[in-house]
Amino acid sequence: MVRVQDWSDEMESLGREYFIAEVRYVPDMRSWAKQNRIALNEPAQPMKLITGEGGGLVMVVQAEVSEKVLDEIITGLDMRWQVVDNSANLPERFDSTEKKLAYCFLKEYARNESNLAGDERLEDEWAMREMERLGFFEQQVARP
Repeated sequence: MVRVQDWSDEMESLGREYFIAEVRYVPDMRSWAKQNRIALNEPAQPMKLITGEGGGLVMVVQAEVSEKVLDEIITGLDMRWQVVDNSANLPERFDSTEKKLAYCFLKEYARNESNLAGDERLEDEWAMREMERLGFFEQQVARP
C-alpha cells in the first residue's frame, strides 16, 4: 500500500501549480463519493477534484492506494497511448510512485478542463505534456 499522505509535499506543490486551494485526504474514495453524492469516473479512482465551500478547488485524495491500482492506471494509460506513440513504454517511464501519483493528480485535473471536451485521450496528452513541462521525466526518483 502507498500512503499518499507520505507524498503530501508533492501533492501540495502540484496543487499550488494549478491553483488548488486544498488537498484533502479521505480513508476511502468510494465511501466518500457515495456519502457526498459525487460520481467517480472510474471505480478505483484515487483522486477527485471538487469545488470547496468557499468556491476554491479541492483535490480529494484517497489516503492509501494499492500499488496494483496505480500500476493498473498506468497500464490503461499505456494502452490508450499506443494511438499516440506505439513505441513508448510508459510503464518504464513511470518508474516511481511519485510519477504515478502525479499522473493521477494531473489526469483528474484534466477531466475538469472544458477545452478537452471530456476526451480521455486529450486528457492523457495534456497530463503527459504537463509532466514533461514540470520535469517529472527528467529525474530519477529514489523514494519508496
